[in-house]
Amino acid sequence: MPTDINKTQTHKPLNDEHITLLERVKSWISSDSNYLLTDKHIGDKAGSHSIHIDSTHHPLNYWPQERIDVLNILWGIGNRLPGNDAFNRKIFETAALDSKSRVLDVAVGFGAGARMIAKENFSKVDVIENYVEILPYLMKLTSENKLMHFISVLNGNLLEANIPKARYDLVYGREVFFKIKNKQNAIKKCVNGLKNNGKFIFTDFVLTDDASAYGSFENWSERERQSVYPVSLHDYNNIMHGLGLKIAPVQDYSQIYIKHVNAGWLRLRSYVRGEKIDEDFVNIMALEGDLWLSRVRALRSGKLKLIRFSVSL
Repeated sequence: MPTDINKTQTHKPLNDEHITLLERVKSWISSDSNYLLTDKHIGDKAGSHSIHIDSTHHPLNYWPQERIDVLNILWGIGNRLPGNDAFNRKIFETAALDSKSRVLDVAVGFGAGARMIAKENFSKVDVIENYVEILPYLMKLTSENKLMHFISVLNGNLLEANIPKARYDLVYGREVFFKIKNKQNAIKKCVNGLKNNGKFIFTDFVLTDDASAYGSFENWSERERQSVYPVSLHDYNNIMHGLGLKIAPVQDYSQIYIKHVNAGWLRLRSYVRGEKIDEDFVNIMALEGDLWLSRVRALRSGKLKLIRFSVSL
């Protein structure tokens, strides 16, 4: 069962080789070149700031306690993604909800959004999560917050779950569809769950041009490159129109998102400077840092945007 990162943990003894690794981490953390982490193209320029970890031993669907701990430090307890309650509240327009509302979260993660909606609106929230390994942690936090009555887990991932038709006032999801190849089918499934006056609101990483126009993956982490399928805003518009949906003006949250990532990065740097950390923690921290910094590089390149969509029937 996942543990609170604020509680005392037992760490493995450090050998001389690992002490060297930690010194390199501390040097890198203190440097002004954080983006150089695990970047295989940097060559010898990085010197001691280059920390290479074999990502094949830590795939994206691998969820050890150390990874949950790192993400809790980065984004706050119970958050899998950058942003706080105010960010989620702004994205999903939760003020329109009440105790009679039914809500569906299609990528619940550690449950921050679902818990916020249940606490503030007393709405019933059904949730879907692709990584079943993190569901025990989600349920632990749900129980600790006394919200078991409000939050229910649907079996299967988004493509497999049985989503009731015309049941929900709000269907929402954060940064989920860029990982799904057949976006039209997934979006159609979400929309089928809406009541006539319901809204489907989601955020996604979106290309600013067709993928064939440039090396769209040049800024993406090697660890993530084979598992993401971003498309352009034009492609999304075609999908929405093809399903007969009404589309509100999209909003670009790229710069806000980068600020939230940077804030999390500062929290992680502060933690590493003040706590004893073991080798497993170092490996996960390095890989997670590379994953998020590569996403920020992609956003800063201008070829990728974090876009918020709001559609209705």
